[in-house]
Amino acid sequence: MDRGHWWVTIVAVLWMLGSTSSAVGQVCGDGVVEPPEECDDGGYCVGSDNAGAECRSDTDCPSGACRAVGGDGCAANCTTEKQVLFDLVPGEVLGGGLGSSLRQGTSGIVAEAAAVQGLGVAIPMQGTLRLAVGRSRDGIIPVVVKENAVEVPPIEVSLLGFSGCGCVKGAAAKTCGGTFFEPDGALSLDCTQDANVCRGKKPCTYLHGPGNTLSGVIGCSGLDGTDLEFVIDAGGDTGQALPPQVSVTGQGGPGAAQLLATIGLDLRLNGGCTGTGPAYGPDGMFCTADDRPDLSIAATNPAVTGLARARVVNLPDGSEFGPISGNGAPFSCDKLATANAGGAHLVSAFAIPNLEPLGAVGVTIHLVAQDTGGGLTCTGDCGGDGEVTVDEIVRMVNIALGAAAVDQCAAGDANGDGEITIDEIVAAVNKALAGC
Repeated sequence: MDRGHWWVTIVAVLWMLGSTSSAVGQVCGDGVVEPPEECDDGGYCVGSDNAGAECRSDTDCPSGACRAVGGDGCAANCTTEKQVLFDLVPGEVLGGGLGSSLRQGTSGIVAEAAAVQGLGVAIPMQGTLRLAVGRSRDGIIPVVVKENAVEVPPIEVSLLGFSGCGCVKGAAAKTCGGTFFEPDGALSLDCTQDANVCRGKKPCTYLHGPGNTLSGVIGCSGLDGTDLEFVIDAGGDTGQALPPQVSVTGQGGPGAAQLLATIGLDLRLNGGCTGTGPAYGPDGMFCTADDRPDLSIAATNPAVTGLARARVVNLPDGSEFGPISGNGAPFSCDKLATANAGGAHLVSAFAIPNLEPLGAVGVTIHLVAQDTGGGLTCTGDCGGDGEVTVDEIVRMVNIALGAAAVDQCAAGDANGDGEITIDEIVAAVNKALAGC
């Protein structure tokens, strides 16, 4: 095509498609849908004296913020959500007993203890997380997981004569104020089971949004805060541990993620995953709705795609344990556009200071996504929903002019050369007219 006339062609086609002007960014969370927003459900207050109240702006939340959340079809950046299956690469255990480890690139839990040199126990995992993923805006993709969207089969555990069964599940956690950190950097109090702990503090409010067990973002151009550091003081001679210190630091490249996950665990402490009695319910199977678990716990911790480390300091003998650590791997925003989370590796780490008879214990959790295949098949389908819209063509034009980064529409870069050309814009226009 003659470069002197390509603008005429693009403008004419945009007019044919009904476009009259380019989109202007609006405030997400004010309850008003304005381009380029695809939806806007308003928000709710966090960190404020009226935490949990519906809001339209920060002024509605004294001393806090008005936050939009996802999980209801409208993402936290006011784009339409789609479901992406995070199918776990099934865990593979190397070795056995107290000397087992997890094969790299597979999913599971690894525990290490201070009491026995070289003690490592690996517990394999499989299953699926159903992610609710928004579209990319300014290179950021919001993600949530509903509490009923964690589908992990029962996990049998047999160690040192102990036989048990564990059920990993989602949990819609609440904290005082609905935040993970207090303004001074301390962890906010969990009030999921007892709102009374928030007396004299901010109201007890959902941490991830109503009904969500995980929330966070993926940075298609990179992201700050993708390494996790978990440090807990064992209390020295007193044996009274202090609250853990949790921080996220570092910077990840394209596809890096920082997520906050609340993981619930129901435990059968003496018996397998099938049996008889109240613990198993009428169906004889643990990890179903009719169970009566021996222990039910839930904990919230960051899950990152960088380095996750945990250690225990100030043990009774003055020593420290750790760090135990694990490395994650980023998402591919190109693959996410086709609902494929393949290659992503989320890792989390935490430590327990005084767990008898093992003493200090460190744990890493590895969630690795299978590659479901597929590729970018529709030039210009920036959001991966199977169609090319006017807004997406405008976005491609802005990228071609240098006004936006190519990762804002990876599907527009059909040949993967890092640029969007006239021919690629024309191809996208044809897809808009004829369909993908």
